[in-house]
Order: sequence, then structure tokens, then C-alpha cells
Amino acid sequence: MKPLELAHSIEDYVIGLRRKLHQNPELSFKEVQTTALIVKELKDLGLDVLQWDDFTGAVGLLKGPNPGPTIALRADIDALPIQEATESPYKSRNPGVMHACAHDAHTAVLLGTAKLLSKEKEQLAGTVKFIFQPAEETPPGGAVTLIQKGVLENPKVDALFSLHHATENLSGQIGIHYGQFLAAADEFTLTLTCKGGGGSAPHKGVDGIPIAAEIILALHVMMTRQVDPTLSALISFGTINAGTKFNILADKVVMTGTCRALDPGIAQRFPDMILKVAQGIASTYDAKVDLEYSRGYPALVNDEKMTALLEKAAIEAIGKENVKPATPLMAGDDLAYYLQKVPGSYFWLGITPETGVIAPAHTAKFDIDESSLATGVAVMYAAVHQALKEL
Repeated sequence: MKPLELAHSIEDYVIGLRRKLHQNPELSFKEVQTTALIVKELKDLGLDVLQWDDFTGAVGLLKGPNPGPTIALRADIDALPIQEATESPYKSRNPGVMHACAHDAHTAVLLGTAKLLSKEKEQLAGTVKFIFQPAEETPPGGAVTLIQKGVLENPKVDALFSLHHATENLSGQIGIHYGQFLAAADEFTLTLTCKGGGGSAPHKGVDGIPIAAEIILALHVMMTRQVDPTLSALISFGTINAGTKFNILADKVVMTGTCRALDPGIAQRFPDMILKVAQGIASTYDAKVDLEYSRGYPALVNDEKMTALLEKAAIEAIGKENVKPATPLMAGDDLAYYLQKVPGSYFWLGITPETGVIAPAHTAKFDIDESSLATGVAVMYAAVHQALKEL
């Protein structure tokens, strides 16, 4: 049977798992019941299981009898703090928590892939690791901890693949991209302090709000003049807090925001760029600024060879017409940490029905077209076989 036919043969199993996970979502670092379900499924399939007393998530290990490379597949398992507003029969049973980013689907796809491959254990030449990772939604994320715990070692991983849902693609399709795919996603707090004063006599004081406004505008201009226009980079401000009363000049303004770049080199420059502009403007008005800059997930860069391998496998599994080029996004994913250690590729799994109607991710009415799950299983299954054959 071909990969897609095999995937359809276990479609009910995968959909059932996805719905069970959807009904019982858990927030980052608290995926206790989710981990228990995953561990039970992996053990029922006959896989060796690695888990930890002090951390959620699990790893399933499928060892073939013959020597060969080790291929890792990763799924994120956490949910979001959102009250679900769908009317589906499998809607969340946990108030204020929802799988609004399809991690339930990612997990179900990986378990489905494990089910297919476990049936072929005696024919495998190599090892497959199934990494079920907690806390992708909440920096610092779960990837760093799992890497520290050795999930890429014993045996050492030679290649890694992962998928993420995409509303941009129709069900039955995937999206692939070579090279830089997702952005480094950092956050910062810029605090401006000054003399303040009375609203009736601004010339006798220092007004923090217009200074902050000038800094914000200048930082947006900076991105267009200090970054190569052929490269993607952005700065966005999310909050501005200042002032205590309508007739008092603010002596403190706190601004928070995010910087994002596909190029790791540009991302490294952000703190110095921000501070130079902000201090220059603030000093003009006898004000001061302090910058707190927190690194988020690094830029996600797909390995060229592994992406070519994935594309070849996907074409075989679902047909060339369903393997689409994907456009890089300024979103982030801590899968990037794995890809800094081992070659691999991250791809989109289309989840949008033919009608084209679907609620955006991270919203209360988000849901997926479940016919997409078989596509995910087929591509993951084919990618493993292709990697075991080529590496």
C-alpha cells in the first residue's frame, strides 16, 4: 500500500486521538494527562518510552533489528489559555483552555505515524524517535530542556522532521520551504524616565509621552534604513503605559514590543540598534532610557538536503500537485533549537477545507478539517522511510 492509503487505513484512530486530546487540553508545562495518554499509546504500540519525573512530554523509541540512521519526528503538545467558543461535539472540557493552535492534531499525527511504523519494526534499518514536546507556546519553551535531557542523543539523531498546521494550505496539501523559514522572535521593554511636570507649564518640565512617541516612530524608520530591504525584519510595539492624571506630564513611559528577523545576524543586532536610537532621542530632551531585551526562539532554518529529501518523500506520498512552496513567516517556533543541533526540515500541513472558511489560529472558534490528518501521517511516514534509505 502507498503511504496515503496506509494513513487512511488508520484515519479513525488518528481522528479519535485528536478529538480526545482536543477535549482535554492542558497549558504549557502542565501537560500531565496529555503526557499520560501519549505514553499509554506508545507502550501499547510496543515502543520503548522515555519520560521524566520533573518535566512533561515523552519520547518513543522504535528500534529496527538492522543498523541504520536515527530519524526524529517532533510534535508539540500544549494548549492555549482561551475559552473555546465552537459547538463541536469534542469541544474543550477544561474551562479557559483550548487547543487553538492544532497541537492536538500534531500529536495525533505523530502517534498515527508511530502506529504505522511500529507494524514494520522488523523491516526497519535504523531507529525512529518520536519526540512529544511540551510548552512550545510559552518561552523559554520545552525544546531547550528536552535537548538538555538528551533527546537528540543515545542514539544520536541524524535528521529531524516536524510539521505545523497552516490555514494557508488546503487539506491534502503541504507547504515546504528551503532555508530561513520562521523568524527569531524576541521581546523587549523600553523604559523612559524624565522630569515630568505640569500640563499648564510644559516648558518648565520634561514630557515623557511625546519623547516616547518620537522614539517609536524613529525605531520604525530605523528598520527601513539600517536593515537590508531584501531581508525581512520588523519591530512592533504592543503596549505603552504612561501618566497618572490628565494634567500632569508623564515622568515615566514603559513600552513593550517584539523584534523579529529571518536572518540570525540581523536579530543579534537588534538590542544595540534600539538602544542607540532611543538614547540619542532621550538625551536630546534630558530624559533617560533603559532597555530590557529578552531573546525568544531563534530563527528557524531548514536544512537544504533534508528539505529536498522531504519534498521527494512528500511527492511520492501525496502527489506533486499537493506539495506547495511555502512563504517564510515572522512567527517563531522552538523547533529552531533542534535544527541548530541536527539537520532537518519543518513544513506546513494544510488544514483548510475546500470552502476556504476557517477561523484563525489562536482564536476561540478555531478548528481544523480533520481530513488533513491522514496527509500529515502519510508525509511523516514517507519522510522516515526516505531518510532511512538515503542517510
